[in-house]
Amino acid sequence: MGRNFCLKTWLAIGAISTTMLLTSPATYAYNIDSQDPIDKVEIKPVNALSQYQQGLMAVASGNLAQAIGKFDRAIELDPQYVQAYIERGNVKDAINDRSGAIADFSKAIALNAKSAPAYYNRGTVLSKTGKHQAAIVDYTKAIDIDPQYAQAYMNRGNELDDLGETNRAISDYNRAIQLKPNYALAYLNRGITYGRLGNRAHAIADLQQAAKLFKAAGNLNKYNRALQLIKDLQSEV
Repeated sequence: MGRNFCLKTWLAIGAISTTMLLTSPATYAYNIDSQDPIDKVEIKPVNALSQYQQGLMAVASGNLAQAIGKFDRAIELDPQYVQAYIERGNVKDAINDRSGAIADFSKAIALNAKSAPAYYNRGTVLSKTGKHQAAIVDYTKAIDIDPQYAQAYMNRGNELDDLGETNRAISDYNRAIQLKPNYALAYLNRGITYGRLGNRAHAIADLQQAAKLFKAAGNLNKYNRALQLIKDLQSEV
């Protein structure tokens, strides 16, 4: 699946979007992956594109209210602007406007039923609002559209395990890792699942790999969490 410059923007504001997503409700034992960027660059009228780009810059600077205004204007100029709906939905989710985010992702889907990221992003918001079955449906749709969608497999695995379907969850984590061998979150979550199943050897191996990958990526919070989980498992002997 193609990617565009929006990925860099959302990575640049990890403290806004990714942190919001990784601090999901207390019922979650797992970490959902950050919302995916849009899947392609659309050629749009200069005025709408300019407003959209200004919205991205506002997001990067942390001015989310201004970002929403810019995306509003882009959509006003071009009501078919799928990317603007998706990015506005991302910002609404970041400010905890879950219903607004779902509405924007749903509109993007209505305009482009083949937008895997729109389904994926809506799934992440549905998950955080406790609508787990609906989230699974959206992640599955994203996978149907893009079978190489590692993040969707990983997040669907979280939902399945939360519903007690551990075998299917592990299968999804396996697929996510197969598609993305350095997928630290997938190793972490699979390790958590193995730990809950009492499979300490596999759990520790996965958590060690997750710790290694998180450390290499400079994610010390997740690195330390993986180490603590390993320590907890070892102390159970």
